[in-house]
Amino acid sequence: MPKAAEAGATLEEHITRTFEGAQAKDVRVTDPGGKDVPCGAGKVKRTYAATARNDIGSGDPDSMLLVMVGALDLVAEYDLRAPAQRTRHDLASEEFRTHIVLSSPAEHVMVIRGETDCLPG
Repeated sequence: MPKAAEAGATLEEHITRTFEGAQAKDVRVTDPGGKDVPCGAGKVKRTYAATARNDIGSGDPDSMLLVMVGALDLVAEYDLRAPAQRTRHDLASEEFRTHIVLSSPAEHVMVIRGETDCLPG
């Protein structure tokens, strides 16, 4: 089992590489993570989030989501945690002990946020 800091670094790498694969522009980190967040039983989790633009095609949220899902698929294997929604996908990786939410709240906007499982610090 990875420690929270290791899973947090993996999470940041997966999100960064997903944006690269999705040809995102103007990536802005909205949660730099790097801090242990207590989550009970002496365990902690790490978070990381960023937002970006993508000027390809119409930029409708459905398309933005598909581009991000395709890019994440090339980075690591993630499974849907909840039924897919039109503008949001909730995914998890058992292997890496990470959870990522892909969303597109507006045209040409990509948002990816994630957190690790509760892990030993």
